Amino acid sequence: MSQRARLTTLDALRGFCLLGILVMNVQSFAMPLAAYLNPSVFGALDGVDGLAWSLGRLLFDFKFLNLFAMLFGASLVLGGDDTSPRRRLAWLIVFGLLHAYGVWYGDILFTYGAVGMLVVGARAWPPGRQLRLGLALVSVGPALALVTALAFDYLPPSLLGVLLEHLDARSVAGELAAFRGDWMTQLPVRAKLAFEGQTSALIYETGWRAAGCMLLGMAGLQRGMFEGHFASPRAVLLLWVLGLASTSAGLAVQIAGGFSPRAWVFAQVLHEVGAVPLAIAIGCTVVGLARRFALAAPTRAIASLGRVAFTAYLMQSVVGTLVFGGHGLGAFGTWSRSTLLLAAFVFWALQVLLASLWSRYFGRGPLEALWRGLARGDFSLRARVSHVGQRGA
Repeated sequence: MSQRARLTTLDALRGFCLLGILVMNVQSFAMPLAAYLNPSVFGALDGVDGLAWSLGRLLFDFKFLNLFAMLFGASLVLGGDDTSPRRRLAWLIVFGLLHAYGVWYGDILFTYGAVGMLVVGARAWPPGRQLRLGLALVSVGPALALVTALAFDYLPPSLLGVLLEHLDARSVAGELAAFRGDWMTQLPVRAKLAFEGQTSALIYETGWRAAGCMLLGMAGLQRGMFEGHFASPRAVLLLWVLGLASTSAGLAVQIAGGFSPRAWVFAQVLHEVGAVPLAIAIGCTVVGLARRFALAAPTRAIASLGRVAFTAYLMQSVVGTLVFGGHGLGAFGTWSRSTLLLAAFVFWALQVLLASLWSRYFGRGPLEALWRGLARGDFSLRARVSHVGQRGA
């Protein structure tokens, strides 16, 4: 992002988001897709492994993706027209395609680029209008999931087959064989999953949620969400309570239903509804802490990671697929959920350290510089980075 008003708190929030995203993504690097959606089909769920899955589902799944989309929406406003936003979004789509088909099928860059093209014109809207449309759009996914759950027994076989493919164990063996193989062996399965994510999943759920959260981020920026002026502590606490209550109810429905496909869809309604207020609550809490401890070394270190978030996000995918894929160490399907949770924290801490070292010499990450250069012709790594509360170039 070419900034006119970069705040250290916003960078710290973006850096913290990378941890939340990695906690969930590492499961897809290391396990079949069905294990991410339905934990009963692969891997242990007893003891600490069950606790690790529950914590991930309750506190991380969707919450940090929503928050990251809000930050992306805010960045579209902060960048202004002088950053060639549509050209940058077009290049983001290209990066997303390369990432999805060449590295990891769970890419979000394509989604942000494609959806960003649709919402970038809303940057100049009043925050009230952005807020109303954003809330309407994030409601579409839960509404469609509710209709699907209520009509589950009457769904056409073709639609039901698509839904069940990754909610039961039928796809597990094929993914284990593919991702334990070399890069070319993985390619057909990775391409199939990536295409589904960029078409049917985008239309059914992820596109609506991403667009809505981007608009919420635009409104939040204008209302001071990323500067700690958005809501009172009591309001933030209420968001925590509402979000956790809805997400916990979804978790209870999923467990009580024995992780059956229909129970999963019902649970998903509650999960998606709760993920929005919980994402805002997490964001407000992190911003408040970052402002309070703005000069503390951990805050500045995490903020340095936020300034190279694009590079760090792709680094997570490259390292993750090399560790678990057959073209690397070949550990796919061998790590427990508790080990994966611990690994996410360890690798994120390593990234914070690397970003801190990088920021001593450079103001942009290597891929940030490449992205900026492709869009604007400036490939420099030495951007001037602002300090707390100051304006940056």
